[in-house]
Amino acid sequence: MASRIEDYAIVGDMQSAALVSADGSVDWLCLPRFDSEACFAALLGRPDHGCWRTAPEDELEGRRGEHRRGPWDERRSVPG
Repeated sequence: MASRIEDYAIVGDMQSAALVSADGSVDWLCLPRFDSEACFAALLGRPDHGCWRTAPEDELEGRRGEHRRGPWDERRSVPG
């Protein structure tokens, strides 16, 4: 099931872009240009539209903090 559009981040290179959900799934991607056909189109809502997701098999442990240069975020895999 696709996420709400406001839950996506856009990642691009000024030629193409991907919409990435909060769980790391690429649910929309057109390559090699914006006007190309979609490679992944799970954003449309059906499983057969396809997506690409990489994730650790184990749970993640995370922490956040502030440094004088700005915020930081750290994630580590916790073997289960």
